Amino acid sequence: MTAIYPIYRSKRRRTLAIKIRDGQVEIRAPWHLSERRIQAFVAAKHDWINKHLSRQQQQLADFRVRRWQSGERLRWLGEPLTLVVQTHTRKSCRRVADSLQVTVTPRANPDNEPRGVIRKWYQQQAQAWLDVFFASEWPYDHELRPQCWSIGHFSSKWGHCTRKGELKFSWKLWLAPEWVVRNVVIHELCHLQEFNHSTRFWQLVAQHSEDYQAAEKWLRQHGMTVLNETYLDYRD
Repeated sequence: MTAIYPIYRSKRRRTLAIKIRDGQVEIRAPWHLSERRIQAFVAAKHDWINKHLSRQQQQLADFRVRRWQSGERLRWLGEPLTLVVQTHTRKSCRRVADSLQVTVTPRANPDNEPRGVIRKWYQQQAQAWLDVFFASEWPYDHELRPQCWSIGHFSSKWGHCTRKGELKFSWKLWLAPEWVVRNVVIHELCHLQEFNHSTRFWQLVAQHSEDYQAAEKWLRQHGMTVLNETYLDYRD
């Protein structure tokens, strides 16, 4: 019997696809494709689905669901920080040694307000890191020079580059080790010249980053739990 998975149809989609994300299976299908065709496709991919689904579920089993409570661990550039949540009249977030001290208001929602305060802190710190990178590490007259850079909130990507030369990165990237962060920034910078993932693009990346392949491997290995706010962590 074929397993039942949620099916998401789109008038723009032309092909069937299986998406396994966060330990769950989703089917992406063209709008008018019959249920029978979809189920036949899923049945043919049964072994592949089970293999990848099992791998993801085993990986996620090693993590606790994040509650945004004192004692949990977060990371900044790979360094572990112990979360300390306190109550006061004003919201704040600051790093003190190896802890991240968060203050929320007495009437705060215990699930949402710490999350929002922490996200804002990461966005501010990540923006400051980028400003320093482009001011001191990346030559001002470099041929790969963006028009602007900023920090955003993405659920499934580390960053992107627009054709206008604008770079934007997920604040979650700064949980990763600094060498990985630097590689992602260089990756997006190279899109200023090669707006694709062609051989020429990767050759350009290699010119500016000797360890880009190790960084790409790290991102593939840990992206599922670092980009997911349910976990926001990774195993060393």
